[in-house]
Amino acid sequence: MSRQKSIILMFAASFCWAAGFITMGNVLKSVNAVTLLFLRYFITAIVLVPIILKTERFDFPKKNNILAIAGMAVFNVLLMNLMMFEGYKTTTGTNISIISAMNPLTIAFWSFVILKVRFRWLQVTGAFVAFFGVLVMVFRGNLQALASLQFHQGDLWMIAAVFSFGLSAICSRFATQSISPLNALFYSSIIGLVLLLPIGTASFSWPEWDARLIGQVLLIGVVSTALAQWFFNLSIKSLGAAESGFIINFNPVFGVLISLVFLREIPVWGQLIGWLIIMGGTALFYNKISFKSK
Repeated sequence: MSRQKSIILMFAASFCWAAGFITMGNVLKSVNAVTLLFLRYFITAIVLVPIILKTERFDFPKKNNILAIAGMAVFNVLLMNLMMFEGYKTTTGTNISIISAMNPLTIAFWSFVILKVRFRWLQVTGAFVAFFGVLVMVFRGNLQALASLQFHQGDLWMIAAVFSFGLSAICSRFATQSISPLNALFYSSIIGLVLLLPIGTASFSWPEWDARLIGQVLLIGVVSTALAQWFFNLSIKSLGAAESGFIINFNPVFGVLISLVFLREIPVWGQLIGWLIIMGGTALFYNKISFKSK
């Protein structure tokens, strides 16, 4: 796959995640977190079966990739989601947005520690510029609000969730070297569901379904999980974890766009400035990019 196609897929993954984040807040009012986690990956596994049968074939994990696929299941499907939902209980939406913006930085951190990826100073500068742009978007241009930001117990859960997601990206990099991204996502979803059953059985509860709730849960399972993770894994296989993860900075950008189109929420000038800063940081990060691995 060409570099251009891989970058387009990462933007598509970011868009899918942004749509899911907006929808998830409403769904969690009717469905508890563990039940939603089970449903989203159950739907993902079901959706992937016909796609795999039509586009390729089932390739069972082998000794050289089973640990990496299991790592995707443990760090992404299980730990990241459970810690994120736990963090939601005791922190604010602003804190969640700020900590979630650390995802590209944590993926780069694990890439440096585990994969021995070396970054040029221009990429490091671009990464922090983009992170600053996310902060501008979160605070709508009023960065003085940073001084009054309060920290909560849930922030620690969210930070742990972000680092766990970074590890899952590294596992995906290893897994997709010897198995397709579709198969890696399918088997990690299955393993995650099996691991979730003994942990979450006592927490499962069946909500009162209506057409709107069914549609929202399907959107989370199909769009923001199956498609987003598939695109993300494809991009990781082609570009690497660090370069692919950087596009996550665009989640709030797409979130503002989706809110504008579907919720008629007009962005304020601070969000537009943050958008431009993210664009500038991205241009720095991808300017004559050259990753060196030992």
